[in-house]
Formats: sequence, structure tokens, C-alpha cells
Amino acid sequence: METYATWLRLFELLPFYSWIVDRFHISTQAYQLAARGKYYDFGWLEDRLLPLGFRLIFCTRSPGSFAAARARRLQVSGNPGQYDDLSRFVVEQQQIQELVSASRLPVLQLDVSHNDVSRAADEIATWLETTGGLFADNWPTVG
Repeated sequence: METYATWLRLFELLPFYSWIVDRFHISTQAYQLAARGKYYDFGWLEDRLLPLGFRLIFCTRSPGSFAAARARRLQVSGNPGQYDDLSRFVVEQQQIQELVSASRLPVLQLDVSHNDVSRAADEIATWLETTGGLFADNWPTVG
């Protein structure tokens, strides 16, 4: 938790920066639930991320699209064996979906089954623009 508090403090000290944070607290929750059966409440973290304009973008794919994604991933993977059992990715995606659904942050769930990165980027940019995610009207006071 101390690591998350440190990152959060950095975000608060630099509120005018644009941050893209990959696999943050939701991934930790999912891992701890799956590996140890322990739920960690990050409500305190999300309560402080909200005024900073943080949002969640949850990229998903249809279960039938994992095989094609696997083929693409094997071209660059240093550990191809981790993709032998695709069913674990489907289960993990469902677990993360449940955690994302409980999040207090604004969420865009984006289906990337089409493997079209440009299209996904355009959808994200449009969502950020329409939800006020590109320019905050009320910047937080950081003390």
C-alpha cells in the first residue's frame, strides 16, 4: 500500500502532467484475489485519483479472439509458454471485469478483438474528449 501511496503523492504533486499508468491497482487486486484469495480495498486510492481526472480504460476481447491475439503475441514474446492455456486469460479478464465494474473511476470498456490499434486509439481519444478527460476544468489544490 505504501508504494501506491507514493505513486499517488507523485500524481498529486504533478497534477498538470498527463499520466498513462498501465496495470495499476486493479491488476494488483485481481492478482491478490486469484493467488491468495485476499481482497485489497483501493477505495482510498480512487477517491484521491478522481479529483486528478484519472480514468480507467479496460481493453477486452471476445473469448474467440484470444487465439488470433496469441498468434500475434508469439511473434514478440520472450515466454511463449505462458500463452499455451488461453482459458486462463478468459477467466482473468472476467475477474478484472468484476473489479472494474466496482471502480469509482470513470470507465471506458473497449473491445479490441479487432486488433486495430488505430481504431482503438481513436475510440479512446473520442471518449476522453467527450468525458472531459483531456482538459480538466477544476484542477485540484494540492497541499
